[in-house]
Amino acid sequence: MGRGLLGLAGYPLRVARAVPGTLPHLEEVRSLRAVPGVPLLGRLAGVVQRGLGGSNTRGFGGLEAPHTPFSRPLSAHRRFAFGSLSLAEVKAVKKAHGVTVNDVVVSLCAGALRRWLVAKDALPDEPLVAQIPISVRTPEQAGTYGNQIMLMTVPLLTTLSDPIERLRATHDALGEMKESQQAMPAALLADANRFVPPALLSRAARLSFALSTRWGGRPLWNLVVSNVPGPQFPLYLAGAKVIHTYPVSVITDGMGLNITVMSYCGSLDFGIVADRDQVPDVDTLIGQLRARARRAHKVAA
Repeated sequence: MGRGLLGLAGYPLRVARAVPGTLPHLEEVRSLRAVPGVPLLGRLAGVVQRGLGGSNTRGFGGLEAPHTPFSRPLSAHRRFAFGSLSLAEVKAVKKAHGVTVNDVVVSLCAGALRRWLVAKDALPDEPLVAQIPISVRTPEQAGTYGNQIMLMTVPLLTTLSDPIERLRATHDALGEMKESQQAMPAALLADANRFVPPALLSRAARLSFALSTRWGGRPLWNLVVSNVPGPQFPLYLAGAKVIHTYPVSVITDGMGLNITVMSYCGSLDFGIVADRDQVPDVDTLIGQLRARARRAHKVAA
């Protein structure tokens, strides 16, 4: 408490330093976009910055997430599904098409969701918008504690039926997103956290998600797709060999679906979490992922 009180004296200075780098990109702090006035403030600051000869780089904050069955306020109930794919087969697809493992994973998720949405007669005309966490940890920060991530906003190309076309388009889209994110200030997230007090930021984020699912609002994202690299050697717990590592993540209002995958010892272990009332048959997505992966590997072979 004492350190916190001492830190208050320096807070105005931290805010003053953060304002120039944060305001022009405020719209990219997507969890605040539904708060009235935030997008306008960010756009006005960007216009001023460009008028003064600053960077004209824009992110992909303009992507609009369509409404889906999992874009509603959350209930108190959850569904979980777990399954694995062969990392070697995914790497064979990656090599055959000159893409990355993450490109293949994101494209497989898009294909599985497309089939699920078609079966529900709920496929939007626009691509879904996925939140993909990426690491922004610098080499100097290797081995340090704390999260160093940004939330990349990418289109999930459920509009494309051909799997090869979808994979190549996903590769191009993710490449463009990465270039945009790299062009943004590296310390944007830290600056935003200094610009907005943490207690206010957390409440604003909750308000933003709530507003996006009520009174005709649009979701900020449709779902989370997270690919976490893991060890490719066996781990043990109290002498017992760990066979798989199935992740369990979180969902929020407007994002009633989360697909997280962790690579471990030759496999890609998927953990899918969904609101039970919005996606009651979440286990079918595991089956769709396996079917899409087998077909992609057969074509690559």
